[in-house]
Amino acid sequence: MRHKIFLFSLIAAGTFVAASAVPAQAQKYNLTLSGASPGGLWSRIGGGIDAAIAKAYPGSTVSYQTSSGGLANVPLVSRGKVPMGLATDGELNAIVKGYQGRKSISNVRVLFRVYTPASRFQQSFFAVAGSFAGKHGIKSFADIVKKKLPIRIAINRRGNFDADVGEAALNLLGASKANIKSWGGQVVHAASKEIVSLISDRRLDVVNFGISYNHPRVREIAKAAAPVLLSYGEEIAARVSKQFGGEVCRVKPGEYKWTPNGAVSVCMGAVIVANANMDAKLAYNITKAMVEQIETFKNKSHRLIKKTATTAVLAQASNAPHHPGSLKYFEEKGLK
Repeated sequence: MRHKIFLFSLIAAGTFVAASAVPAQAQKYNLTLSGASPGGLWSRIGGGIDAAIAKAYPGSTVSYQTSSGGLANVPLVSRGKVPMGLATDGELNAIVKGYQGRKSISNVRVLFRVYTPASRFQQSFFAVAGSFAGKHGIKSFADIVKKKLPIRIAINRRGNFDADVGEAALNLLGASKANIKSWGGQVVHAASKEIVSLISDRRLDVVNFGISYNHPRVREIAKAAAPVLLSYGEEIAARVSKQFGGEVCRVKPGEYKWTPNGAVSVCMGAVIVANANMDAKLAYNITKAMVEQIETFKNKSHRLIKKTATTAVLAQASNAPHHPGSLKYFEEKGLK
C-alpha cells in the first residue's frame, strides 16, 4: 500500500479531471481514497483498488488516506478534498438525509460497491455473558426488559455510526439509556477492542457492536464469556434497517456453537463514493478498471473480499445514485 498523498487537479467547478487528451490505455491516475484506520478491512480494500487500477492503467496509484470512517469520508468527497471515499450504506444514507440535524449532502455519487450487506462484514449483534444469562434466566432481550435487569451494557464509542445503530435498537427494544439507568444499570461507550476486554474481565453483562461474522473479537467474547446471542427480532431488525439504510441479516442456527437458535440482526455493505462533478470519463474508466481487473482486486484485497466480490456486486445500488460515468459502463456491460 502506498501512503504518499497525491494532489488531484480540480477545475473551477470542482470537477475532477483526467488527462483526456491521450488514449485511455496510456492514461495514468494519481488518486487518493479516504478510508478508515490502517490495517483493517478497509485498508486492505484500498490495496485491492490500487492494484486493480494500476493493472488497468500502468503507472497509476491510488493512495490510501486514513480517517475516522464514512461519516468523515463523504463530506471530504463532497468538498472536493479527496476524489474517492469509502462509506457504509448506513453512513451514506445518514449523510444524504441529514445526519443528527446536519445539512444533508446531495452532491456525492456511487462509483461501485465493494461488499454487500449479505456478506455480513458489518453485522450488528447483542450478546449477553453466559453467567449473567444463566443467573437471570435470559433467553431473549425481552427478558431483560421485562425483568428490568440492571445490565452493564457497552455499545460503540460516541460519534461512531455503529453506536447510533445500537442505541436505536436498544430504544426500540424498550431498553433506552434512561430505562437502563432507572433499573440500576449502565451504558458504556467503547471501541470494540475495549468492549472485548471489559466483558472478558466480567465488567460488562451485555455487548453490542457491528463487526464481521466470526471476527476474532467475536471469538474472543465466545471464549471468555460463553455468551448467549440475543436476536433483534424480525420487526425491530426491519425497523432499524429501514432507519439506517441497511438490510436485515441473520446468524443461522448452529453457525456459532454458542447460538443454537440463531438470531436476526442488521447488516451494512460498503461503497466507493465520488463527487457528483467527477469527470464522467474518469468515473467510467475507474469503474471499467474495477470490473475488468476484478480478479486483481480480489487477490490483492482482504481474504473476505476474495470470497464475495463479483461484477454484479460492484454494480449493486446503494443510498445515493450511481455516477453517470459508472452507470454508463455498467449498462454497457449489462450489469444494470
